[in-house]
Amino acid sequence: MEKAPKLTPEVAEIIGAFIGDGWIENREKALYITGHITEDRDYYDGYLAPLFSRDFACVTPKEFSYWKVYGIATYDKSAIKKALDLGFKKGRKALNVTIPKNVLDSGDFNVFCSILRGIFDTDGCFWCEKSNAKTSTSWKRTHNYIPLIGITSCSKKLLIQCQLLLRKLGIESIIKQKNTEGFHNNRNVHNSYLLLIRKISSVEKWFKLVGTKNPKHETKYLLWKKLTYLPPRTSLDYRINLLGI
Repeated sequence: MEKAPKLTPEVAEIIGAFIGDGWIENREKALYITGHITEDRDYYDGYLAPLFSRDFACVTPKEFSYWKVYGIATYDKSAIKKALDLGFKKGRKALNVTIPKNVLDSGDFNVFCSILRGIFDTDGCFWCEKSNAKTSTSWKRTHNYIPLIGITSCSKKLLIQCQLLLRKLGIESIIKQKNTEGFHNNRNVHNSYLLLIRKISSVEKWFKLVGTKNPKHETKYLLWKKLTYLPPRTSLDYRINLLGI
């Protein structure tokens, strides 16, 4: 009898990245995990590709010009079988993707943090907003200083599972319906939901316990910490230069 693949925090992080922005073809011939064509390059080059290569199959990040994305792909049958055995879903998964039962049942806080980080790094967002309160100072009404973490999905069950894991970590979050617009830019956004972390202490706890391996998110957080606000619509290169890293 073939031995089941071992679930480690590293494997859990790859599962999370796959949940966020990956898919397996129905014929089980290829597995992809992709992201933004420019902002996610450092993440795939410096972190996810080496991690995937160590635990599944050797991959080299590349640009998929047809989809206008950047990421990794494997056509290795054994790697794809291992992924499926670990709970990866094949085919269209937007509406029914969930965290695999073996992850939820692991009881390992390192595994919980890793899968949340994988989901966030591929399909999450860190941003800051201004204050709309009438009693706010002029500075608070003109600067994006209120930090937020969000993960959007068409699968409400996935976000409920994420919220359950966050509670175990002592991180407060809410789930709200984002839109019901159907298809937009060829993507199904019907009944999409947003898991939102908006309490500053919970945002800080996220970055302390869960963290991020994606420079896109890390530089935004570090810039907010440095300036006490986050300039809107900045590029990764701009933030790196401003941080001097």
